[in-house]
Amino acid sequence: MEMTMKTKEVSEQLGVNPTTVQRWAKYFGLVCETNEHGHYLFTTEHVNVMKEVQDQLQQGKRMRDIQLTGYEPNMQQEKNTQTMVQSAVYEEKLEEVMNRVQELDRKLSQKADDVVSYQLLKHRTELDDMMSLIKSLEERLIKMERKVQHQHSVSEENDLPMVVGGNVKSKKWRSLMQLFSF
Repeated sequence: MEMTMKTKEVSEQLGVNPTTVQRWAKYFGLVCETNEHGHYLFTTEHVNVMKEVQDQLQQGKRMRDIQLTGYEPNMQQEKNTQTMVQSAVYEEKLEEVMNRVQELDRKLSQKADDVVSYQLLKHRTELDDMMSLIKSLEERLIKMERKVQHQHSVSEENDLPMVVGGNVKSKKWRSLMQLFSF
């Protein structure tokens, strides 16, 4: 049975971060077993491939330019990356999505217009109610002013002259006399 190492052990051996080891394994399609906890278990062949990757990266190559010798990557991953959609199908689906977006935009605009119309109608109703209330208050105020004026005129009429010693004098005359009395 071949010796297996965990991600941390491989990262210590290569002098890189454990996430770098995982990224390389995924990018280059290294098929790894996992333990009961879901951790990757790397073989010596995997470690040798990663050393080759590390050497080529140190030479200044980009990951997409790296050529691996003596190792066949996971064919399933390579197959997935090469699957392409025909442009006619793509354009058809894109057109369908664009039509849906336009339809949703139209519906959204219509809904917004409906909401604004409803709000304007509601505000108009409230304004009409307020105007009728103001008219009602104005009518009540006019009635109250008339009533106060009427009471004031009645109270002036009720100011009867006073009889003092047989002479009839008004209150106003008496007040004037009190001012000039000695």
